[in-house]
Amino acid sequence: MGKYREYLFNTALIATGGLVFAFALYHYGLGIDFRLFLILLLFAIILDNLGIMYTDIKLSLSPSVGIAAFLIFGTVGAATLMVTSVMFDTIVMRRKIKNGFLNGAMFALSYLPAGWLYEFMGGKIGEISIAQVKYILVYVIVSFLINNFILYYALKVQGKILFKEYWNESVLLELGTYVLMVPAAMLLAYVYFKHSLMFFVLSLTPLVFIAYVFRMVRDLVKANKRLNAIYEMVKMINSKLELDQILDTIVEVISQVVAVSAAAIYLTDSNGIATLVKAVGGKGKEGFRESYFKGEGLIGKVISSNKIVAIKNLKEDRSLDREKIFANYGSLIAAPLRSSGVPIGCLLILHVETNAFDDDSVRIIEIIVDQASVAITNAKKYYEVTRKSITDPLTKTYNRRYFNDALMENIMRADENNEPVSLIMFDLDNFKQINDTYGHLIGDEVLKEVARRIKNNVRSDDIVARFGGEEFAVILPKLTAEQAYMIAERIRTEVSSKPIKTEKGDIYITITGGVADYPSKADSAEKLVSHADRALYAGGKSKGRNKIAIYEV
Repeated sequence: MGKYREYLFNTALIATGGLVFAFALYHYGLGIDFRLFLILLLFAIILDNLGIMYTDIKLSLSPSVGIAAFLIFGTVGAATLMVTSVMFDTIVMRRKIKNGFLNGAMFALSYLPAGWLYEFMGGKIGEISIAQVKYILVYVIVSFLINNFILYYALKVQGKILFKEYWNESVLLELGTYVLMVPAAMLLAYVYFKHSLMFFVLSLTPLVFIAYVFRMVRDLVKANKRLNAIYEMVKMINSKLELDQILDTIVEVISQVVAVSAAAIYLTDSNGIATLVKAVGGKGKEGFRESYFKGEGLIGKVISSNKIVAIKNLKEDRSLDREKIFANYGSLIAAPLRSSGVPIGCLLILHVETNAFDDDSVRIIEIIVDQASVAITNAKKYYEVTRKSITDPLTKTYNRRYFNDALMENIMRADENNEPVSLIMFDLDNFKQINDTYGHLIGDEVLKEVARRIKNNVRSDDIVARFGGEEFAVILPKLTAEQAYMIAERIRTEVSSKPIKTEKGDIYITITGGVADYPSKADSAEKLVSHADRALYAGGKSKGRNKIAIYEV
């Protein structure tokens, strides 16, 4: 469906742009000095090639030539210049025929309507004055908005927009360049009307120098960003961030030093299977395979070989098996994550353009990946230590210490958000008889299975803890006692309706629960526990067990 939608969008864009452009040529004619046109075209192409890529937007000073051409030639001549320039750059210089026609159509639909609006509002061609500034700004803003609107949706239908914040930033940067380009274009047009053609050509050369300096500054900024990225990774190694935060930071840092359209991180388990743990860009995790066996596909082979792979042109490269996830991308870097030299996963970076990653990009990724691997290893170790300190070793639910902290946090959050929080206290009925009859090992099996059933019947953000012995507690944020009662009933039914299979046969057990909520039925954490516990014994145990009761004030 995605490919079909992309095909329809591209076809509609090229057809619409082509028809509008053909209509403009037929109805209005070109009306240009071809000698001047070729000079301006040459400078537009040079400036375009000195431009820089910022995410999916190319920043260049070539629009200044286009605006000057508009003030000299008018709407159709300027649009022809910009369409020819962008198609030459894309098709001839970058050898991307389809993108060339798409860009040409996009420029036709951007510059022609903006020019017609300019003329409709009273703007004059061949006249430079202060009075014209407002009309020129309308032309620039309208063409800019149409261009970026089309570009945004062209990328969106292909699933190629990754970081919205960087997209917004790049648009603002592009808009900022017009602060320089609009006065420069007006000055160029003025020089053309008042001086000789030779002087006009000489006036164009400072733009090339400025573009070159701009590119040099960009390279210095890029180098600085890469140093900062390494520094951030080193800082991350010494932190105690959770694994999810580490993965987020890795992707964020990498996006600052290389162009990224999509990225994924895979980590291996004890069986050597690489599982997707982080994905951004495209369709998120849906756009990537969930797992790879050892040696399977690109990810599996990178992990097995323990070597980085960089492919500059995915459209032509046949060194690896074709995978569906690469269909919309032009180049990639796949780097193994290592702990003490042993692969523990893989970082995959993709870009829609071919040749998006140069040798410097590969080197910086290698450096960052080495640091990231240490951070991931430390985070996993920290998680294991932390998990053991807050987890009941038998049931794998949270322990009493974590429960106390979590209950206080949830009550504080409930106060801040003016929301309820409920607590269910559970106790297994006649559990002592099971221990006496079958032994403590079987009793342990029963506790583990009951804990599993409780966890399977609560929400992902609910907190299940072993309160002590055969007693369990469940914290349910944002629920009233009446809502929590329904969940408690579901758990009671799940526990009592199915036998627990053990090596000594099937064992049936029932469970009794008490429910209370904050702040309706308790005004503190201590009272919430006390009231839920009271409901458990006074409302449940004393009335025959295998019941759920709500505390009554």
